[in-house]
Amino acid sequence: MTKSLILDLTDTYPGFEYSAHLLHKFIFAVDIFTILLKDGKIVHHRAADTESFKEWLITHRIENIKPDQIEF
Repeated sequence: MTKSLILDLTDTYPGFEYSAHLLHKFIFAVDIFTILLKDGKIVHHRAADTESFKEWLITHRIENIKPDQIEF
């Protein structure tokens, strides 16, 4: 099984303490993900592999607040 497929099948992401079912929306800027949880709490996360983490969020249908944002 590929790394990507394994991440698609799991509710958790390595190094991130929240399960996908607790997440509501996210935005990514510079190298930090700002994530709104379903309970209203906001958390920040720096992923070692930003593309893999972003893919995991999208796979779990977590809404990207600004999908067309230009990344610097």
